[in-house]
Amino acid sequence: MEDASKHTVIPEILPKAGLVYSEKGNLSEVLCKPKIMPIKSTTLEQIEQMEKDFQAYANQPEDMQD
Repeated sequence: MEDASKHTVIPEILPKAGLVYSEKGNLSEVLCKPKIMPIKSTTLEQIEQMEKDFQAYANQPEDMQD
């Protein structure tokens, strides 16, 4: 069972006049500078701080919460 889409051949169409451009020789790996990513985003830090504050508030005795 062979997949017919893998063996489809696309015919080349060459212009009768004009220039033909080929970039087959220029294909190579392109390296970029590494991106510096924060370990924790500021939004995540804010959410964690809000959760800590809520836990501290929830653990207080009921007469002290108001």
